Amino acid sequence: MVKPLRGALGLVICVSLLLPFLSTTPARAQRRPTAEVVGTLPSQIEGTSTLFFLDGKLWSCNDHGALVLYALDTSNAQIVDSIVLPGRVYDMEEVAQDGEYLYFGDIGDNNGVRTDLHVLRLAKGLLASGEVAFDTIWFCYPDRTSANARDFDCEAFVATDTALLLFTKQWRSRGSTCYAIPKVPGHWEARRLFEIATKGMVTGASYQPERGRLVLCGYNRLCSPFVYIVSGGTIEGRRVGLTNGIGWQTEGIATTDGIHYFLTCEHLDIYGFTHPAQLLTLDLSDFFARY
Repeated sequence: MVKPLRGALGLVICVSLLLPFLSTTPARAQRRPTAEVVGTLPSQIEGTSTLFFLDGKLWSCNDHGALVLYALDTSNAQIVDSIVLPGRVYDMEEVAQDGEYLYFGDIGDNNGVRTDLHVLRLAKGLLASGEVAFDTIWFCYPDRTSANARDFDCEAFVATDTALLLFTKQWRSRGSTCYAIPKVPGHWEARRLFEIATKGMVTGASYQPERGRLVLCGYNRLCSPFVYIVSGGTIEGRRVGLTNGIGWQTEGIATTDGIHYFLTCEHLDIYGFTHPAQLLTLDLSDFFARY
């Protein structure tokens, strides 16, 4: 049975994350930042789809096939550790976490045809024990139809105290819509919260609760990357285009301090154009200075 999301949960989400999008102020003109290259990713991780910190290491994984986590050296992008998890994934596009769990999102749907969207939940304590077992959070979008299905791809979500917030990757509309689902196993209808004018396709999300800061990453039609910044203390959302140019298919984003970010871009080979998979750094201190 599909259970709709109701009650106080929606109110809590609105207070914590919705308000920054409802009232915005004009952005000041600032120099566009550049994501600097740390290094080219090894072939094992060319399909990088996510990025997150765990136990002092920066981890990523591929978007399909065997579920293997790779720890990356933040000085040269080389693999320094790996963890093989059971099972295989179809289009695993994001990993989020809270204090107790990791959430692996097998939620990618480029063509708008999937009926098995789900998030695998893993207790962090099980990683050390070696006895890994997943819970599953199944969900659907109640407003998805055959006509608009390609606007319900999703490659980004974050875990808050009360829910998982999903940000759609809209192939036609080139924006994003935020939906919420519970963090507990079951079958759920995602609850629509708000829309974001990202002017591009969202592929990753990083939420830094200490600063109340949400940063999304993505790219436009030419794979020119951008970030979309929300700071909970200022009721302001801002799209920031990066200077890197075309071909940078950014996929994952992570931070420890809410100011300095790591990103990954996936190996791209299309129409005779090739761009390697890379680990990048992005300094957003100029944009947060007045916060």
